[in-house]
Amino acid sequence: MKKVFPKEVLVVALAAAVLPVFAPTAQAQNQSLDDIFTRVSPTVVVVRSKGRDVRAGGVTHFTETGSGVLIGSDGRVMTAAHVVNGMDEITVEGIGGEVVRATIISANAAADVSLLQLERVTKAMRVARLGDSDGMWVGQQIMVVGAPTGLRIR
Repeated sequence: MKKVFPKEVLVVALAAAVLPVFAPTAQAQNQSLDDIFTRVSPTVVVVRSKGRDVRAGGVTHFTETGSGVLIGSDGRVMTAAHVVNGMDEITVEGIGGEVVRATIISANAAADVSLLQLERVTKAMRVARLGDSDGMWVGQQIMVVGAPTGLRIR
């Protein structure tokens, strides 16, 4: 049976995976949360996957939904491994509402992180500016932006 994780686990896993992405710089610390959200939200995507569980009693189809972040202009997306691993079909929806197919490039189930490759990057999608994790410290204030239930903003 497929193990299902609460949405809070996804948020924590993505926070750990993309912590440097949203790390506050001196400039960001002077911005409001609304300003930061407006700047980074176009980098966030919704990841949807479809799978099936085949057993003696028949086939059960199921879906997973989670958040991801576009980390490369070539269409690389970082997301949680439990959302996509072992699935038959993976799609990614960007802020503009366009849906694009994706495949898994790499995954680490223990760290609950997967790297996806989009078939194409839509015009509305924006690449996250990655930070330097060496500049982070324990207790530093961060902001995590995710969309595990969709991208409807305001």
